[in-house]
Amino acid sequence: MIIVFPTTKDEGLGAKRGAHFGKANYYTVITVEDSVVKDVAIHKNPGHVTGACSDAVNNIQSLGADVLIVGGIGGEPLKKFLAIGIDVYFDDKNEILEDSLRAFLAGNVAKINPNHTCSHK
Repeated sequence: MIIVFPTTKDEGLGAKRGAHFGKANYYTVITVEDSVVKDVAIHKNPGHVTGACSDAVNNIQSLGADVLIVGGIGGEPLKKFLAIGIDVYFDDKNEILEDSLRAFLAGNVAKINPNHTCSHK
């Protein structure tokens, strides 16, 4: 399973998670097999233009993501992730990637409820 976390810095598992998935400085990509971390890779976010975050969705898809863990997401990009088979989970409790990953692997991070998406005005 490949899990993508938007992060603010290139700091591996110790990175602080980025608040906005499309504007995060980096995507930290964790490969997990049988609940064991097999690889950690950091990719600079190539950026995106506004408008339902299509570029950001494509950027994350290109990393081979099965799962995206965010602290918030808009309704349109959520629909796009779900349409291409990327599960989106919501974690607004763990600021550090490693803590969020542990919570996810323990089953303590839920899939995001579409009724709890943020909107951009």
